[in-house]
Amino acid sequence: MVVGAIAVAGASAAVGWYGVKWLVQPEASAEPGTSPVSASTVSLSYDLDSIEEQAAGLFEPPACGETWTADAASANGVSVAANVDTTDGSATASVSFTVDSSDITAFLAQQGQLIVTRDDVVVTPDWGSEFVPQLFMATSETPAAGSSTYDITGASLCDVAGELSALWDDFDWDNATDEEIAARYDEVAAFEDEHATLPAGEYKVYAWSPIIQGTSAAVARVLTEEGLTDLSLLQYTAGYSSISDDERIAPYCEESETPDGNTEKLCDVPQDVLTEVLTRDVPESYVTDAEPTVAISEAFSFTVE
Repeated sequence: MVVGAIAVAGASAAVGWYGVKWLVQPEASAEPGTSPVSASTVSLSYDLDSIEEQAAGLFEPPACGETWTADAASANGVSVAANVDTTDGSATASVSFTVDSSDITAFLAQQGQLIVTRDDVVVTPDWGSEFVPQLFMATSETPAAGSSTYDITGASLCDVAGELSALWDDFDWDNATDEEIAARYDEVAAFEDEHATLPAGEYKVYAWSPIIQGTSAAVARVLTEEGLTDLSLLQYTAGYSSISDDERIAPYCEESETPDGNTEKLCDVPQDVLTEVLTRDVPESYVTDAEPTVAISEAFSFTVE
């Protein structure tokens, strides 16, 4: 059973949400859909490819089975924290961010990036780590926003993932009968029941994320103030956004009939076209001089006996 759990402070962040996460609202002085007046502006574009390049190579998560520990590291005043609730032999984790400044801090990050170790050996479930940037805005006095929760059970750990995967690796879906499919699902359920409890040991849960500020976060802030959200998915969702009527978008969107007889607007906008559409005059006061870097939380530790 879980006999102890110690949250080792720090501020926090998390896995896999798309779009924009507001920790505070834009300045009250700004009219809806506008940016606060600034003495000077600069023309900037939201370029997803460039943002992903900025994040690439900043941090390589440790591999399953690797011995690994880390000290907490903030990123230009942005901190991330792993928040964990424990039950008998299992745990759920979430991630949140905080900032040092009393002024609004805008940054691009990703929720849901977690590293789990047992006795300092990596057992992180295969949650994936592709960087999908979303905009956060916060001040030092704003409570940090938590992510969705992620279950940590014995069956989810990477050191048994191969055994679970093997149950499906040789399965012939094309020729299997309903009875054979049901039987295999029963095997999987039995495996998950057998490994539901975390093996004994000292567990540490870390949260981490690239933190992108500078011009990329500044233009994302302006676009969000216009009402554009889910910026990293606009290539496909532009038809349902405020840029849907832009003539540069139209050639890459088409109406398609759904199985229920309704229609949906499907888009696949080239990134260079989308980058041109997402170009705005941005107040220079929105742009911070901060290089891309990575924030890592302090470990949340708990023991299973």
